[in-house]
Amino acid sequence: MTEKGIRFKKEDGIGIVQLHNPKRANALSAFLVNDLQETVRDIAADESLQAVIFTGGESKSFCAGADLKERQAMNEEEIRSYVTQLRNTFQEIAELPVPTIAAVKGLALGGGCELSLACDIRVIEEDALIGLTEVSWGIIPGAGGTQRLTQLIGSGMAKKLIFTAAKLRAEEAVRIGLAEEICKAGELELKALKIANLISANSGHAVRLAKAAIHGLLEDQMKHGLEKEWAMYQETIPHRDRLEGLAAFQEKRTPDYRKKIQSELK
Repeated sequence: MTEKGIRFKKEDGIGIVQLHNPKRANALSAFLVNDLQETVRDIAADESLQAVIFTGGESKSFCAGADLKERQAMNEEEIRSYVTQLRNTFQEIAELPVPTIAAVKGLALGGGCELSLACDIRVIEEDALIGLTEVSWGIIPGAGGTQRLTQLIGSGMAKKLIFTAAKLRAEEAVRIGLAEEICKAGELELKALKIANLISANSGHAVRLAKAAIHGLLEDQMKHGLEKEWAMYQETIPHRDRLEGLAAFQEKRTPDYRKKIQSELK
């Protein structure tokens, strides 16, 4: 029997989506993304839900990002197909009519951070690390991160975090607006459930309308921004820097992006 990449449960109008790839720190392996997309589409059709929480489940991490080991075996067309599905899945999460909460623990890096950005509210454990670290692997955030982070915290701070591939501690993430709530270790799901219960106590119809109204403010800008991000991401796929990043991962070393440039200048 094939292991499911997502575990979903619902109680009293609140849905809990548990990422389930614990041996890979909930890396976004293809099977997990497939199951996540199916679950999100089921949630979109369920009018009884009042709020949905996305969690790391049994893993110590929320989501460590791309499964680079799996990525090494993909050709360029397979990468485009995979990232297209990932982008679409995160966009479907962002467009869910019901409020969503990301419960972040451990690592939320790269695609894991992008998943949290697709949610409406982020709750983070005090010892978690979060950030868009893609440029350190020779790529860029390709599943909405460049647009949603900028929308959330402003262009200057978003540029700083993306260009430096920074990994932020929870306190700093809350300070700059990358997360809304911080909690102690072991209290994460309780904190997320508390927020979900506060939401579910209100008119579900009104809350959904409020979410739609808020999202309407920047819909066109987001659409064009995501198209530009995808065009830029595709330029990274055949580039030598992405290949160096994957080679460095396989060889368990730090990527050296300047070596090739320096050799060409000689």
